Amino acid sequence: MLSGGGRLGAAQVGALRALLEAGIVPDAVVGSSVGAINAAYLAMDPTVERIDSLERIWCGLSRADIFPDRWLTVARRLASRSSHLYSPHRLRELLAAAIPQRDLADAAIPCHVVTTDLHTGQAVWWRSGDPVEVLSASACLPGLFPPVQINDRMYVDGGVSCPVPTQRALELGARRIWVLNLSRNVSGFPRAEQQMNALDVLLESFAISRAHLAHREPAHGPEQQVVRLPALPIDRRDLRDFSQTSRLLEAGHEAGRAMIAEEDRRTIPQQRLAG
Repeated sequence: MLSGGGRLGAAQVGALRALLEAGIVPDAVVGSSVGAINAAYLAMDPTVERIDSLERIWCGLSRADIFPDRWLTVARRLASRSSHLYSPHRLRELLAAAIPQRDLADAAIPCHVVTTDLHTGQAVWWRSGDPVEVLSASACLPGLFPPVQINDRMYVDGGVSCPVPTQRALELGARRIWVLNLSRNVSGFPRAEQQMNALDVLLESFAISRAHLAHREPAHGPEQQVVRLPALPIDRRDLRDFSQTSRLLEAGHEAGRAMIAEEDRRTIPQQRLAG
């Protein structure tokens, strides 16, 4: 299960590496926002080699690759009462190149992606559909990118309604859910004591809201286990800042290994008792 988190999505890649290196291969993936993109990429081929490729993509990203417009263009859109501040074309091009499937359902393992219906505010789940449309909708930060129309509905970021889709994985019948939640790391945006513009305030507020939603405990059965990634030792930066990607990959890998080690310590005594 992969949450949203903007630039922090790089840490998920490190944690996924730790899981695959330990021989833990997912039967299915569930993702929201940037976590949906990571999930869909891995679902095509859940191997360490695929993670190598995903790391290379992340390490090559810069702010201009996702948020291509200069401040003057952003200011013009703001003054013209546009529905968005940034063009989504770079993100869509990246998705088309990285996930060249005609349908999300063509992946090697099931991939479940959440978006938010802009009209109803409800979480909407996708198991199939055009990956570019579905994933750009799931990662459509409200106000930054334009809502994505699929059929006759408008959709925005899955993190608005379901930032950490653990419950979805449980409802699908998963026995053990590895939760790569970045929402507990509220440190995604500029520090509150720094001078912030209106966009900074919007992003910071969205991060706080996402973190609060993520604290809700999912309801699971007695045979289901939820294993959570530890909080990451990272500093507060703008979600559009990709300068710390290598550090995030390493932090995610270390946290992933710690998560696996803790789960091993927990389950071995239970196995002995059962024996």
